[in-house]
Amino acid sequence: MSKTGSSPDAAGASKPSHWVNFRRLLNLMLPYWPSLLLVFLLSAGGTALEMMPAMIVRQIVDRALPARSLRLVLALGLLIVAVNVVRATFNFAQWVTSERTGQKIIWSLRKRLHDHIQELSPRFFARMQTGQVMSRLTGDVDSIQNFVGFGLAMMLQVVLVFIAVLIVLVSMDWRLTLVSCIPLPFLFISVYRFDRRIHPAWEKVREQMGKLTTVLQENITGVRVVKAFAREPYEMGKFADRNRGHLRQNLERAAIEARAQPLMDFLSGLTSVILIGFGGYEVIAGRLSVGSLIAFQQLLWALIWPVRMLGWLVNDMEKALAAVPRLHEILDAAPEIADGPEAIELPPLKGEIRFEHVSFSFDGKDEVLHDISLTIAPGETVAIIGGTGSGKSTFINLIPRFHDPTAGRILVDGQDIRHVKLVSLRRQIGIVLQETFLFSTSIRDNIAFGRPDASDEEIRAAAEIAQAAEFIDKLPQGYLTRVGERGVGLSGGQKQRVALARALLMDPRILILDEATASVDTETEYLIQEGLEEVMRGRTTLIIAKRLSTILSADKVVVLQGGEIAEYGTHAELLARGGLYKRIFDGQFARNAVVAATVGAAQDAIAEADVRATGGSQSTGGDR
Repeated sequence: MSKTGSSPDAAGASKPSHWVNFRRLLNLMLPYWPSLLLVFLLSAGGTALEMMPAMIVRQIVDRALPARSLRLVLALGLLIVAVNVVRATFNFAQWVTSERTGQKIIWSLRKRLHDHIQELSPRFFARMQTGQVMSRLTGDVDSIQNFVGFGLAMMLQVVLVFIAVLIVLVSMDWRLTLVSCIPLPFLFISVYRFDRRIHPAWEKVREQMGKLTTVLQENITGVRVVKAFAREPYEMGKFADRNRGHLRQNLERAAIEARAQPLMDFLSGLTSVILIGFGGYEVIAGRLSVGSLIAFQQLLWALIWPVRMLGWLVNDMEKALAAVPRLHEILDAAPEIADGPEAIELPPLKGEIRFEHVSFSFDGKDEVLHDISLTIAPGETVAIIGGTGSGKSTFINLIPRFHDPTAGRILVDGQDIRHVKLVSLRRQIGIVLQETFLFSTSIRDNIAFGRPDASDEEIRAAAEIAQAAEFIDKLPQGYLTRVGERGVGLSGGQKQRVALARALLMDPRILILDEATASVDTETEYLIQEGLEEVMRGRTTLIIAKRLSTILSADKVVVLQGGEIAEYGTHAELLARGGLYKRIFDGQFARNAVVAATVGAAQDAIAEADVRATGGSQSTGGDR
């Protein structure tokens, strides 16, 4: 079996069979079977009418013209017009119904994909690149839409037309039908070979499109980093390389199509040549009428056309079938974090958090956290410090269940968080992450994201505590100012303050701040902390911080090292122990002292220079 390289979590797993993918495609359409049945009935009616004009022409040539009956010719001509009008009506109804059904199927698929993505854990997105996800939700969904909205109805009509026309031709003259259809098996074989080759070609095109979209997404998202390091030529080259790969795969796919179509054209033309030759012989021999030969010619094309169309329809179907397994990599991904069958609604919290022998590993091998046991009392403020990779962010991410412990358990107010409903837990936790994300909407909507029903007064109050109200009031449209994609219209510090206001508006019982003031200046941080002192009173607050001012205001300090709690206690207790915390504190205090001394010396030098420049004359005047 061939292997798939597109699955981030199942690399090396065998690809699902053609039939499995087709069955999955049918399952998408199954809920809409009444509409699809209507499409079938309309197609059957149109197919029946498809053959009537040829049979009427047969009557004109064999009966009306020999009898020199102009009235019969006109009557039969009008009948052809009427048949075509009715057939057009059937076709119109069929295409409208088919397109509407296809759009509903795709609407349902897009919604299902989007809703499922919302339930997946951050670990899934760490494995599958954003560009791959976007490629599947756009290009792959479009491929399925083209098939279910157009290709499926056309394929249904092609099959019905082929069967119906073949029956009519055999009833007219089985020998002429048999001879004329000699090239058809070869035409079917060419279509089958085309199908076998075009399917893997389209899979490669889809895979290259995913890679191309990934590079494009990264370039757009990281455009500032690219410009800051003057790496535009490198990124242009990387995109060009992916683009060439996509072009190469498309050209290979086009070459397969280009080789297949001329052969199909030749076989189709050969069928007409055989018909004219053998049919003409039959007419000369008196065994076939001229009208029958003309009708046979028209109907034979109606027989060839479905086989020829199969090449294009198979192409559309293969694009859809190539997209199905890529979409199912998302749909089949089980949410790692979900409500259990007996999950209960979490009542209003007091805020106690207890870790009981908690360990966590991303890959099941290397533990990021190991045997953490800790109790945080309601209303307590706890600072979490430690070096890079010590597990600080993982520690706080376990509380709102972004991940579940691989061992041990976490309790909030005595309730195991795995046994409560996620929404009831997360609505009582306010989080400000270090990597601030804002939506491309107004500042008001960003602050009110967790509470869309919040009043303007509540939003402003949260902004004031977060020290965001002052700069918001200076914006062109105040709170209605749109911040742009990912908050590009604001500085890092401004985005962080808006995110803080968003968390505070939730009025959470548990507040988690992951270096929430890292992007603001010292003065703003001081003002934010003054506002937070009142807000944090009575709330359980966990703070990941590096600045001394934040650590000093905490009730307790947790020092993490290598995924374990190295030290835990108050600031004074940890200093008295003279351990790791004291070394961290002394190192930072020493750096701050040097900075303070340098700033103080600079200020003294400036003051002395001012005195020399202006103070001397003033003193002299005073002496006088």
